Amino acid sequence: MEEIGDTQGALSFSDSWQRKVLVASQYIESDNDYDNHVEQDWFFLQMDNTSNRCMTFPVESCSCEPRILLKWARILFYKVARTYVAKPLLLALLPLCIGVLVGIWIGKNSQTKQQQDDSSSSIQGSTLSFRIIHTLCKWLVPQENLQRKENRVRTHLKSDVDTKRESGVDIQDIPKHVAVIMDGNRRYGKARYGNVAKGHWDGSKTLVDFAKWCIAEGIQVLTVYAFSTENWNREPSEVASLMQIFAKYCDELRIEALQRNIRIHVLSTESDRIPGHVKAGLQRMVQDTRHCENGLTMNICLSYGSRGEIVNACKALAIDARDGTLSPETISEHDVQRKLLTNHCPDPDVVIRTSGEYRLSNFLLWQLAYAELFFVPKQWPELKKKDLLQVIRTYAHGRRRRFGK
Repeated sequence: MEEIGDTQGALSFSDSWQRKVLVASQYIESDNDYDNHVEQDWFFLQMDNTSNRCMTFPVESCSCEPRILLKWARILFYKVARTYVAKPLLLALLPLCIGVLVGIWIGKNSQTKQQQDDSSSSIQGSTLSFRIIHTLCKWLVPQENLQRKENRVRTHLKSDVDTKRESGVDIQDIPKHVAVIMDGNRRYGKARYGNVAKGHWDGSKTLVDFAKWCIAEGIQVLTVYAFSTENWNREPSEVASLMQIFAKYCDELRIEALQRNIRIHVLSTESDRIPGHVKAGLQRMVQDTRHCENGLTMNICLSYGSRGEIVNACKALAIDARDGTLSPETISEHDVQRKLLTNHCPDPDVVIRTSGEYRLSNFLLWQLAYAELFFVPKQWPELKKKDLLQVIRTYAHGRRRRFGK
């Protein structure tokens, strides 16, 4: 009896299955009806009513036509395609995944063909995978070519953009000497590019812009804090990137300074730590712009610390006293001023620090005794001309310099 029941159940299932094939064939004639019903009529398991047992799907007994299989494949493809197009993240990830799989597949094939050298083939496969992923990343996230960016900075330096006077302040009320602590390059680079060196690169462009703004507004002296003695304690890779920037553009800045009548001074309290190739470029820039007069004077503080500057000034005075050329009783502020690195220019009227920090960081401690302090809550590469104009207007109309009177 049990065998007969099982046989009847199987026959019942076979009849039911044949009916489903006929129904599915009919759905082919109508795409909408088929899309709505083929899943529920095809993929569910059936319950045998006579034996009350769940019957499994006999794949080997399937006699469906190829058109049905093609129909299922088309529906599956449409669903995958709609999901892929609807999600932008998949648009970016799928090429990466394909690249990884292709690289792994090629690596395995090369390993199979060269079984005698397993390590070599593994390295080849990994290298190829890396190259494919790197190429896809460059395609998906376009990055500006470094040479193109350098050319743009050169063109911008030569242009007359932002060289018109816009502050509206009388020339006699313009600060004669502006000092700048260019802070925030690292944070800007990490936030925008994930790369510290690129932040310093953008910071160098901002310095070019800032010099043009100063020329336009009639500022006579610009002193910038480019690299402190404490900065030598940073990561060697970051220091190397900064030195590379200094070395690469010393000659180009020299040419442009000559065209714009800018005299450049390099102020350093520990010059022996500057690499030789950088030092040679700086010295040539200073020497060739020495004759530039009646234009902007730019002081670049590189490997500079104000405490060290004051110590060196005291040593120089002590040597003069020892040699009898100066009496210790007659030493005055003027004598100290003569021994400072800024003896060729007046003290700053204004000091600007970016990045929102509120400190001087060992910068011109003697010279900033009566300077007006301005703290800008922007990273240095984000600074715009309107920020300098606001400082100039505030200095001219909102600050009263009494010098203790």
